[in-house]
Amino acid sequence: MPFEVYERYNLYITPDLFCIEPRRKDGSVVGENYLRIDRITNEVDLFSNAKNPIPIAQAEVKAIYGLWGIIPLLGGNYLCVITKASIIGILNGSEIYHADQSEAIPYQIGQMHLTQRQRSFNNVYVDMLKSALNQRGFYFSYDYDLSRSMQWLSENSSPDFRDRALYDRAAVWYLWNNYLISPLSRRAELQKYCLPIIHGFVGIRECFLKGHAFKLVIISRRPIERPGVRFIVRGVDANGSSANFVETEQIIEFDNGGRVETRRWTSLLQLRGSIPLLWSQKPNLKWQPQPYMRPQDDQTEAFVSHMKELRRRYGGTHVIVNLVNQKGREHSVGGELARVSLQASLDFVRYIPFDFHRECKNLNWSRLSLLRDTLKPLLREFGFFSSAENRKQKGFFRTNCMDCLDRTNVAQAMIAKESLKDQLIHLGIFAEQDDLDHFDTFLFVFRNLWADNGDEISRQYAGTGALKTDYTRVGKRTTHGAVQDGINALTRYYKNNFTDGYKLDAMNLLLGYYKLPEMGAPEDLDRPLVSWDANGFAVVGAVFSMAMTLLCVLISENMTATIFWFVIFLAFAAFIYLNGEEFVRKPKLKKD
Repeated sequence: MPFEVYERYNLYITPDLFCIEPRRKDGSVVGENYLRIDRITNEVDLFSNAKNPIPIAQAEVKAIYGLWGIIPLLGGNYLCVITKASIIGILNGSEIYHADQSEAIPYQIGQMHLTQRQRSFNNVYVDMLKSALNQRGFYFSYDYDLSRSMQWLSENSSPDFRDRALYDRAAVWYLWNNYLISPLSRRAELQKYCLPIIHGFVGIRECFLKGHAFKLVIISRRPIERPGVRFIVRGVDANGSSANFVETEQIIEFDNGGRVETRRWTSLLQLRGSIPLLWSQKPNLKWQPQPYMRPQDDQTEAFVSHMKELRRRYGGTHVIVNLVNQKGREHSVGGELARVSLQASLDFVRYIPFDFHRECKNLNWSRLSLLRDTLKPLLREFGFFSSAENRKQKGFFRTNCMDCLDRTNVAQAMIAKESLKDQLIHLGIFAEQDDLDHFDTFLFVFRNLWADNGDEISRQYAGTGALKTDYTRVGKRTTHGAVQDGINALTRYYKNNFTDGYKLDAMNLLLGYYKLPEMGAPEDLDRPLVSWDANGFAVVGAVFSMAMTLLCVLISENMTATIFWFVIFLAFAAFIYLNGEEFVRKPKLKKD
């Protein structure tokens, strides 16, 4: 099978040039042309090695797996490349890779052309870029389109479409290097250098069940529209794009009779995304900030815009599975979703509420069967994709809780398990009377694959693995799982308040939502989290007074001094807590 994108490269770095020479996996050279980037003029072109040989003798050589692309910063352009990658598995004969390490290499060797202030800002941008490039969860393939579902590929497999370059065929809204690679992708002759990179999760497991070998695959795709992190980015925007939107596809690849020529696929596509209304929940040092909706916002218009976009992309019926609490803080948003979905009266949308915490209180997880029994008729109605009989999935579940992480992970794994049996029966692997719960080895693989998916999606949005993942992994809540949930919750609290603003800035820089140099640099870009103003004084005062309180307790018997310093600490702590929004690390490059 001819490759769609060059599989390996040698990057030759000289003081004036980047020369990118295509290679095969075995290290052999592909043709005589190479990509040359002039570090002085920024020109990008193909050159013949026969007519314009690569200056190997004076070059530093790096073996790279692919190109992220090129990004302009204050210090000039940077070439972004993948330097380490690992094979996740093989799908439809194509190797799927995870990008393990990436580098951003400056065109300009020094920064003498910058002022001291510009150098300081540029260093911040470079650090942001490197942190964004080296997040976990970036995947690519040289000849398989990870950005498209099995069903979409089967419906759009005309010869003319297949003749287009891999990058040109991909779904642009799932390509996390779309901005960086644009200097190359807009030129047809350079598209074999354009590697589509998705963000999310890919897991491939070899399974054996009742004498049949097959692959169980999960692909989760996170769009570039409305990127964000927990609390800072919630709901939908004016275009209907949802925060923490993820498309998750469960695939079975089965070589019937062990023969590649009889290979068949089935798949189920599920969606998750923040409650599709205009709302916010900005971090403010409180454990759970109060959700807020502006009275003047047209919630129905935002909801309809989002749902119509889902209809345009996926077709079929869309079922909103709303897992938020039906009272208290969450109900202010969840109840509005119920009202708006009824008012919008879209004939392709159904709404199903399920108060997860109330129904499953006191760790009574068997109550999830109520949700399963409610969804099962719809699951049968919607079906799944099958390559063998041109069978299509006709409807889609869009699940949400507040974060669209922990409760959503549990519900999606449950839906996937229900569909999985139908798919196995369809493929002839299972009989109607068989029960997945009786196949412990396979069930272990299935549960852990879904738990791995939930953990990765959670890390990307909230900074830690998912909560309640013990239920997904072993089918019940455990003491160890409860302890781990506590650790993750505390870690989330710290990251959501003090590091997520920086993380969102890095995403916006990578995706081109904040562009240099035309958008300029914010004045407070290099300002530290604690600075010498009233807020900084309050933090220092709180730390000092707490230290004095502890010192008095440990080495002094003077109760008056202990109480005095403790009262001072409480005063500073109260000031910080009441003005919490002023103390969190907000994004600086782009406001939501």
